[in-house]
Amino acid sequence: MKLFNNVLVVTSLFLSASAFAHVGLSSSMPPNGAMLSQAPKTLELTFTAPVRLVKLTMQDEKQQSVPLTLPSSAASQAKFSFALPALNAANYTVNWMIMGDDGHKMKGNMSFMLHNSGMNTRSATPHETSKHTAHQ
Repeated sequence: MKLFNNVLVVTSLFLSASAFAHVGLSSSMPPNGAMLSQAPKTLELTFTAPVRLVKLTMQDEKQQSVPLTLPSSAASQAKFSFALPALNAANYTVNWMIMGDDGHKMKGNMSFMLHNSGMNTRSATPHETSKHTAHQ
């Protein structure tokens, strides 16, 4: 019985230690679920511990990919920052795969919405259009 209890305690400690070893996303910019009126210029992902970013994709609701460049360094880090191209109004999903120092791979995602309000979209009025046509 004493041996069984010792094995049970050691197993519990091992399982709880491995559960704490898993790393996750602690914050992002834009924040997960954000509704933005201005397009972000960068995407920032901050994890709870240093990790290697193995895969990163970003798509809009039409499954159109947004080009992102993974860091060239294989060194583990907790914070990653990526320059974003000009974004149109849409719902965006960022999918990531990371590898912890223990070699364990984890996947996750976050999303945000960019809407038209405040974006630099300006359509010409009929008067402006006719003026422009008259000067051709």
